[in-house]
Amino acid sequence: MTSPPPADAVGIDVGATKIAAVRVTADGTVAARARRATPRRTADELVTTISGLVAQVRGERTAGVGVGLPGMVDARTGALAFAPGLEFGRAPLRALLAEALGLPVVTDNDANAAAWAEYRLGAGRAHDHAVLVTLGTGLGCGVVVAGRLLRGAHGFAAEASHLIVDPQGPPCECGKRGCWGVSASGAAIARLGQQAAAARPTTLLAHLIHRGTRAAGEAVTEAALGDDEQALAILDRIGTLTGTGLAALANLFDPDVLIVGGGPVSAGDLLLEPARAAFTRHLYSPADRPPVPVLPARFGSEAGAVGAALLALAQAR
Repeated sequence: MTSPPPADAVGIDVGATKIAAVRVTADGTVAARARRATPRRTADELVTTISGLVAQVRGERTAGVGVGLPGMVDARTGALAFAPGLEFGRAPLRALLAEALGLPVVTDNDANAAAWAEYRLGAGRAHDHAVLVTLGTGLGCGVVVAGRLLRGAHGFAAEASHLIVDPQGPPCECGKRGCWGVSASGAAIARLGQQAAAARPTTLLAHLIHRGTRAAGEAVTEAALGDDEQALAILDRIGTLTGTGLAALANLFDPDVLIVGGGPVSAGDLLLEPARAAFTRHLYSPADRPPVPVLPARFGSEAGAVGAALLALAQAR
């Protein structure tokens, strides 16, 4: 008699422009994938879209659904308290989804979910204290302390996006200047790339951006790999600001490892080496503590969805 296949879970990562869905087994294997554009006007539209994705990828042994949300998630109720990329306000998304799906549902901040994936099965697997920063449309952060996600009193901990890393930097929607999330995100790379292309239209970077076959941020990475001086300077700047913020997090949380995720990490050491150098410069008393590696995320852009599924599997046990 053959034993039934092990249970799996569906993980959902709600982004500013798209929602990614994966079905994941306990060892982190992705068995199915799907994605749709993100509806941002109402909570009901979001629930309907997520329900359709779950129906598309779920299997016979799916035990639950985890959802990573781009904002502040109430740790007690699973409600979305605030998300800057969505047009509606507070919404009881965990309850709405559980009713719609007929499955147990876990909701959490998307960076928390990504940090959980990297801690359980990725770059932070051998470490009980880990910090993950994701560079995307904004900047997300998740912190694992002694093998548990740090959520704070209400679920809103580790909102590192508004650390000031460049007092003379660009304005943020919060009203301040130089917040980490607008200074060193994937969107910041795209913005700087477009500015550089406009200033010097004969460069490789300008050619790639104006050709339009790559998003501006991806064009910066491609141009940097082709030794374009402007693109290299952009990645050096973003890497330096990333390392500056990482040092602040290391001073606060004393992790074993720092993990950087998101699309820009595809640039590899062109981004990470300046980040490591700035991290060491700004870290308090680096000679008096064990080395803290700065590593690329293993799961890349799927970390949030995979981590959400792993959180759902943990709850289902």
